[in-house]
Amino acid sequence: MRIKTKLAVEVILLISLVSMVSLIALVNTKQVQDSFVDFSSETLPILTTLENMRASSTSLTSTTMQIILIEDESRYATDNELRLLEEDLEKQFVEIENSKISFNLAYSQYSALMEENFPDQIKHKNKIAEKWNNLLLTSNQMIRLKTSGAAGDEILQLKDNFNQANKEINEIYDDGIKIVASDVDQREEFVNSLVNNTTMTILITLNLFIAAALGIRFFVVKSISKPLMSLRKSTDSIAKGDFVKTSLKGNDEITDLGRDIDIMSSELDKLNKEMIKSERLSSIGDLASRLAHDLRNPLSVIKNSLEIINMKLDPILDKKTSLQMARVGRALDRMTHQIDDGLDYVNISELQLEQHSLSTVIESSILNTTIPNYVKVNPPKSSSTIECDAYKLEIVFSNMINNAVQAIDGDGEISISIEDKKEEAVVTMSDSGPGIPNDAVPKIFDPLFTTKQIGTGLGLASCKSIIEKHGGSISFSNNPTTFTIILPKQPKLKETTEFDTISANSEQKHSELSMRHSKS
Repeated sequence: MRIKTKLAVEVILLISLVSMVSLIALVNTKQVQDSFVDFSSETLPILTTLENMRASSTSLTSTTMQIILIEDESRYATDNELRLLEEDLEKQFVEIENSKISFNLAYSQYSALMEENFPDQIKHKNKIAEKWNNLLLTSNQMIRLKTSGAAGDEILQLKDNFNQANKEINEIYDDGIKIVASDVDQREEFVNSLVNNTTMTILITLNLFIAAALGIRFFVVKSISKPLMSLRKSTDSIAKGDFVKTSLKGNDEITDLGRDIDIMSSELDKLNKEMIKSERLSSIGDLASRLAHDLRNPLSVIKNSLEIINMKLDPILDKKTSLQMARVGRALDRMTHQIDDGLDYVNISELQLEQHSLSTVIESSILNTTIPNYVKVNPPKSSSTIECDAYKLEIVFSNMINNAVQAIDGDGEISISIEDKKEEAVVTMSDSGPGIPNDAVPKIFDPLFTTKQIGTGLGLASCKSIIEKHGGSISFSNNPTTFTIILPKQPKLKETTEFDTISANSEQKHSELSMRHSKS
């Protein structure tokens, strides 16, 4: 049942209750009205003037504080904002004058009524005037000091005095109400005797209908509060990062809200993962830029120096020393490869698209990759011409061939095929390696994830990024280890992504670091 329907049933019941009680009490209404005629002509006007004076005091208080706030805001406002604040300030000063006028009018009426009905309470009237003048004086001092730019301590002291003055004048108003209450007590005795005559009759009717109303109310409240508590628990969990589902059932508005919260939870979960990924990517960009500046040039110097040493000392080096020198060379190659992985991942600049044969790009990648003699590579037997950035795709295929070589780790075979379709080309690369553990398959394209003892975990992530920028896709399957790449023949370049942003930031940082290095 919808909440509107539940409330409508309850309203109908309450209307029935009120109608029956009203019918029973209608007979005595005239007598009650007559008893309050005098009350309305004597006591109520005094209460009204007291309330009017209280309203004026409240208005003065709130307007004063508003002026203080406007003065604070005007210190940091622009020209346009200052003009609006000055207009608002002028309105607040007009409001203060209106408060003064309304108080004086109410005070005059109160004085006349008190002299007529309570001549022995003239001192109370004078106290009201005294406390009002004190409140008004403190307000003027606060505004004047704030306008003149006085120190904060002075304003705080006056604010305490202002609050005390406001408290005192409200206490005086309460005393005035008590004075009037004595007259109300006298009239109350008559009203009570009149009410007692009808109470028993009304009570019987009320008890019956109240029981029914409470039953309906209990049902309505329970049907609303229980799912609301469930929603509260769900929102608390979501706030703590546990993006749960509400699992509410029904067709009322709260269930609809639960479904909306479920949608929100799912979207927040996705957004949270994207934010974490973005932070990781930013860290990768900074790391790659620093590695490029701090390591790449020194590594080149070391590698070139090692080659020169090898050339000069080769005739006199023994076998053991030659092996040690080769180990140093392989270590340098490994470090260079890791740096290149990081740079390939973040430095994804704009594609330079031209018509290229995929088989030519793949063959170039094979030639530029160090492949051991014990690994056989079967190049594609067919080809497909697509519009692409050949240099970027060479990075992709070289990276994947190198991964396959490392995975085989012994005698094995790598097979590459190309399927030419109408709108796209499909490249399939498989190897005879042991494959990737099933629990790691969903993460193989995530940055920094790797199943190898060495490497940065950026190779496949970089490949995926380059392929997606071409408008294509890459997928993986085991048994045998197979990567499938789909590339459109006429790519629709994607808009700037987070990878491009990180690349630009990394390149900028690398440029700055290079300039500092050259200056030093």
